[in-house]
Amino acid sequence: MPQSDHSDFDTYFDRRASRFAAFYRSEPVSRLLGRGPLFDRLTKAVDVVTARGARHVLDVGCGSGPLFGPLAERGIEVTGIDPAPAMVALAEREAARFPGRVRVEARGWEEIAEVDAYDAATALGVFDYVDEPEALLVRMGRAAPIAVGSFPAPGLRVELRKIRYGARGVHVHGYRRADLDALAEAAGMRVAEAQPLGRAGYLVTFERRNGPPAAAGTTPTTH
Repeated sequence: MPQSDHSDFDTYFDRRASRFAAFYRSEPVSRLLGRGPLFDRLTKAVDVVTARGARHVLDVGCGSGPLFGPLAERGIEVTGIDPAPAMVALAEREAARFPGRVRVEARGWEEIAEVDAYDAATALGVFDYVDEPEALLVRMGRAAPIAVGSFPAPGLRVELRKIRYGARGVHVHGYRRADLDALAEAAGMRVAEAQPLGRAGYLVTFERRNGPPAAAGTTPTTH
């Protein structure tokens, strides 16, 4: 990903895959540790794609695959992508629990080239670290008519993360509510719904505006 010139970024999430996966092992424990919004956004994302009647979902930055089970159990096919080898290994282990329903691919969001291949695309805990959110949303919007993403709100928590992650070459971004509308406009989409996640920010559903998907790697023209 193009987030930083710091060489450690490429291996940061790979080396910490097990740690990030541990956040989803126990909801009660995670909530006690103040990580409840991880499960809130997960539940809300599943509710959104289910309500939209999605049959095939692209899970961008799937990590260890916490979305796989909730979606597959509802009969939804999932394609999970992640660039970190250790995350992919964990995701493949989770995917094996749902044969024929879940597929895992080792690639980053920059390699999303599909057009109308999915009913919905999700990105939970991804926009936090992306320096080019418009480019990511454009690719998600090409791949599916609905895009669902989580966005942390600016504040002390984000500032502390910027310091902690920044020391390792990883950028962290916070989004105000107005930023989400601006992002959607720039990507040729619109905000259909922004569900608050408390201090953690928003779970946002984007829909395409009228017209065909924008060309990959370009900024769509909106009217």
